[in-house]
Amino acid sequence: MKKLSELSDRELQQELVRRRRARANGRGGAALRDRRVSPKRKQVEQWYANLELHTAATLDEVKRAYERLMKRYNPEKHKGDAERYKAASELAGSLTVAYHGLVDFLEQTK
Repeated sequence: MKKLSELSDRELQQELVRRRRARANGRGGAALRDRRVSPKRKQVEQWYANLELHTAATLDEVKRAYERLMKRYNPEKHKGDAERYKAASELAGSLTVAYHGLVDFLEQTK
């Protein structure tokens, strides 16, 4: 996997599309196929998918995944390129929301 700074504009756009599709399809975590699943559970599964984790991941695994992905998609690496900076900011924002949501969820379920 290339670092974000090594991706071309086209590859960065493809990564954004891939992540959006994965979120929409529930890939990366447990599948979101069952409509009887509560909205809160769907949100938690989405957070796992955003961090590219399985739904049984521990708090330590969540922290490691967040750190790994933030290193890859850190917007500060792209301050000189407005388009890449915007894309990296979107990805970093979704990772941050997922991380904080999962940390809160996992701490509540202890």
